[in-house]
Amino acid sequence: MNSEINLKSVKGIVKEYFSYFSSKNLNRLDEMFSEGVILRDWDIFAQGKEAVLAANNNIFESVESISVCLKEFYQDKKTAICLIEIEIDKQDLIKVVDVIKFNEDLKIIEVSAYKQ
Repeated sequence: MNSEINLKSVKGIVKEYFSYFSSKNLNRLDEMFSEGVILRDWDIFAQGKEAVLAANNNIFESVESISVCLKEFYQDKKTAICLIEIEIDKQDLIKVVDVIKFNEDLKIIEVSAYKQ
């Protein structure tokens, strides 16, 4: 896979990931994660696909709505750095930096989220 295709592929996958997250679509997120995926943020650490999906489900159940807006995108090989805004219940806005790592099959192996 040449680097131009890889760049387009990773950015497209990242956009899909945020779209599925915003629509609380666990089935589609499941398809994007590797088996050993890791999720870490300021409150959560989960490892393994089932644990990460459960953590996402807990987030989804704790809010009426959640929406992710990708503001800036940077990439180094199979790592994406994303400046995003997360709107919760159409009132709270959180600025976050997501670092998303991919394996050779472009499955997500790690999501680390940091509040700005």
